[in-house]
Amino acid sequence: MSAINYASKRRTQAILKVLIIFVATFICIALAYFIISNIFGGKLATASNGITLTAWKAKYLNIVILTGALTGLCSLIWFILTSLVFKVEYSMGTGKRTAWAALGFIAVVISIAVPILYSNTLNIQVNGIVVGAFVFLFAMINYWLVTIFATPLSFKYTPIGAQFLLSRN
Repeated sequence: MSAINYASKRRTQAILKVLIIFVATFICIALAYFIISNIFGGKLATASNGITLTAWKAKYLNIVILTGALTGLCSLIWFILTSLVFKVEYSMGTGKRTAWAALGFIAVVISIAVPILYSNTLNIQVNGIVVGAFVFLFAMINYWLVTIFATPLSFKYTPIGAQFLLSRN
């Protein structure tokens, strides 16, 4: 394979993986908004000092977009680290899984803290089900699952669980 073809293939794969991150982030934001606002929006709007459902949904959308964007950024940072910063020198003791886990921890903290703290700022109510849904959608899917499929091949087994989801047995 020529050097030009290899570089072109590598660039195409990188674009595809970044696209996976953006599409997954958009899907998680859409799911978090439409599912939660349609199931719990009425009750949470009533509990939020009686504001209208439309006003509650508008404020809730801000929380969803902020949480989704920040956890999507964690996935993008992982991709950039594994594409441009980390080098394949030796497998043991390099700290790559520690970096992945630290970013995952940050994604979990974002998924919990943003809806709780930002809802207080916006004067709307969210409940534990909303926070749990955020952790599932944004930390588990938008970070953990996305990093499994968007990690470059040289580090594809670094995310925990990747060996089970990516094995060809």
